[in-house]
Amino acid sequence: MNGRKYWGGLRLGVAGVWLLMAGGCATHPQFDRTGAQPADWVIVNACLFTSDTNHPYADSLAVKGERLAYVGARAGVAAFVGPQTEVINGRGRLVTPGFIDNHCHPLWIGGMAYLQPPDLFACTTMADVLARVKERAEKNPGLPLIGGIGWRMSQLPNGPRKEILDAVVPDRPVMLMSYSGQGGWLNSKAIERMEKRNPQAFALLAPVRDPATGACTGECLRYHVINFLDYWTWEEMGAEVEKGVMQAMSRTLDEALSYGVTTMHDVQIYPQFIPMILKFRASGGLDKVRVRGAYFVGRERLANLPQLEHDLRAWRKLMERESGPHLVLGDALKFYIDGTMDNRTAFQLQPYTDDPATVGRPDWTQDEFNRVIQLADALGLQCCTHACGDAGARRVINAYEQARNQNGARDARHRIEHCEMPTPEDWPRMARLGIEAAMQPQHFYGDEMIEQRLGPARAQQRCPWRSLHEAGVRVSFGTDWAAGPFNPAYGLLVAATRINYKGKRDWSPREAVSIEDALRFWTLGSAHALFMEKDLGSLTVGKYADLVVFNTDVRKLPTFWFLLTHEAELGAFDDFVDLTMVAGRKVYEKR
Repeated sequence: MNGRKYWGGLRLGVAGVWLLMAGGCATHPQFDRTGAQPADWVIVNACLFTSDTNHPYADSLAVKGERLAYVGARAGVAAFVGPQTEVINGRGRLVTPGFIDNHCHPLWIGGMAYLQPPDLFACTTMADVLARVKERAEKNPGLPLIGGIGWRMSQLPNGPRKEILDAVVPDRPVMLMSYSGQGGWLNSKAIERMEKRNPQAFALLAPVRDPATGACTGECLRYHVINFLDYWTWEEMGAEVEKGVMQAMSRTLDEALSYGVTTMHDVQIYPQFIPMILKFRASGGLDKVRVRGAYFVGRERLANLPQLEHDLRAWRKLMERESGPHLVLGDALKFYIDGTMDNRTAFQLQPYTDDPATVGRPDWTQDEFNRVIQLADALGLQCCTHACGDAGARRVINAYEQARNQNGARDARHRIEHCEMPTPEDWPRMARLGIEAAMQPQHFYGDEMIEQRLGPARAQQRCPWRSLHEAGVRVSFGTDWAAGPFNPAYGLLVAATRINYKGKRDWSPREAVSIEDALRFWTLGSAHALFMEKDLGSLTVGKYADLVVFNTDVRKLPTFWFLLTHEAELGAFDDFVDLTMVAGRKVYEKR
């Protein structure tokens, strides 16, 4: 896969030269190799950004087994160089901890990528989208359905209609998700199967119906809860599809490693998909990376609270039975309180500027959400709740506070996912309650619909990274792949510059953060958000040797000289990494 396909249209710089920040001594470091504590390998002559605020920089490190045995000056590393120690000359290159993506979908959507045409995100017109959907169907007659993600509301001025898809794929279900993950677009065959096979699950997608006929138009407003396995079994999918899903997961994880992402939080795991994840792990699919999963809980589960509690206890048991260094299950849950701006489903305190009749669509009432969060918190589970609107964020904070009051204080680290518009009045509450802001800088980049929906004034309030951090709220970063490129470099650039889709910095530029803070939010901040900070997130002695060796110094991304001399379109940053290591093992090496 190529990051170019996920964020179409980005172009920030002007034509220039490609700079490799490989400076420093080119000769191989010399040691007498009589060190008393010989390590497996060492890196010297590097610029180590540790993410440890007490010791932010070093130039050498040593690894024994899977963990860091030394981080510091070159003089001290000599004690770790023995006859068999591999010595890597850093040549002045930047080395950071492995990136930890706080919110992405590498297993679920990564696997289901097998069913979908590539590059929908890169399509600039609806004709392009339809051509790729048609091509995927024609070249793969055996696929039971054609999936996809990446179409935009702006490409369909009259809305997504089933007849448009019927014209290109009339013989099989077509099920497409918008780039934001909230809007769904179905053809007639998909509607027919979904209504017949599982009408309850289909209703949860909020299908739009023609007021005259009652028939589904092809649009769904809550498509973020889609689960193909509600409508097909693995047996119906077939062995070839299962094999393809496994291969697609592997490709997704390998892509992440090529960008220096070593740990990922897949925030939306369905129960029917858990056996596939365990089978994938048994085949060695997770040997090179670390993935944590969050179990999805929808509003309909509240109708049978005893069954929900039973299922959450069963999920909790997976923490002890199935979790290990490369896969963590059983300790986190995913909820949605609202949708997104593009289809006006994000829950706002004030009406949308371009539609004063609506403030969005909350998924839960305050009372309903209080009840489910109180249960989850009582079971010791971390709650990760999608909230894009300011009213949505407030409803989530209220529920987290109510659970704390009812169940007692603990280190719950409940999170607000995306956390795009929390009001200044709510920032101190988040800090006081220990609520974490799990944010994805690439979302800030936006598009023309953001200003249309919110108006220029409210667009200034989005993604207050600096203010939240200064208010004492723990901030972590990620990508929300596949709704953004997996490569953190693009998000680092946006976080440090506040540049938007217009190529301007006119949306509250004060909220930009330093590149060093952005790196910390993407490493140690995300490790804390995943309860992994004791083992991951910084180059600190005793932690796992998960790290990245760059050939281009990403700390220079927001500088005038970098933007002047680099193309900054999608794909231009995709070969910045020379080497990625997980637990002291090389898992990616640039050829």
